[in-house]
Amino acid sequence: MKPGIIFAASLLFLADPSRSFAQAETAAFKKFIFSDAHKGLINRAISSLPQAIFRTCPTLVSNGSQITVIKPVTIAASGFPNKGAWRESFPVSGCGNDTILNFYFTADSNEKINTLIAFPGTTRADLVLQDDAYKYASVGLVIAGKPCKKFYVKDTKFGGFDSVNPTATDLGPGERYRRWHETWTFAGCDRTFIVPISFLPSTKGTTVIPGHIVER
Repeated sequence: MKPGIIFAASLLFLADPSRSFAQAETAAFKKFIFSDAHKGLINRAISSLPQAIFRTCPTLVSNGSQITVIKPVTIAASGFPNKGAWRESFPVSGCGNDTILNFYFTADSNEKINTLIAFPGTTRADLVLQDDAYKYASVGLVIAGKPCKKFYVKDTKFGGFDSVNPTATDLGPGERYRRWHETWTFAGCDRTFIVPISFLPSTKGTTVIPGHIVER
């Protein structure tokens, strides 16, 4: 049974890069990663991206990818995953928006693979926090970006721990509720906006605070 993919067919061809695995996985999973079926999965995901986020050009370069297994992946006799979840990150450059494309995949018992596109870049936010950050930043973007009403996250950059507040002290990597800040780039109506965003974890959850929006 071939995997079901939730995106439309693609005309995009991305050169097959080398891969690195964040943790050891089975030979069967690695074989799937280097298969034509997987290449089609990735190309379909990439082709669904708006041109405001990613576009191809003759000088496009993608040197390698990073694969992180979130839930252990098992492979059916057909060669397709039938359980598990993983993330793939592809650095891309050469077309005016150097960034990292991030995709999440989950496989079910019917050998169907569902694809979720996360925001590009180096954000440390999980998928829920990414959604929250987008919603909070959008409130200010609707005002700063008038008359534009639709914005895409073009890139995210992790900025550091607590350095958004010069008086704060980073409690170190062992701190469970370690604060951090990022810079997000939004695109809309052929305009670009830069939004600093602070993430403040606590026992009650993570507070997301967008900063002053600057049009670039």
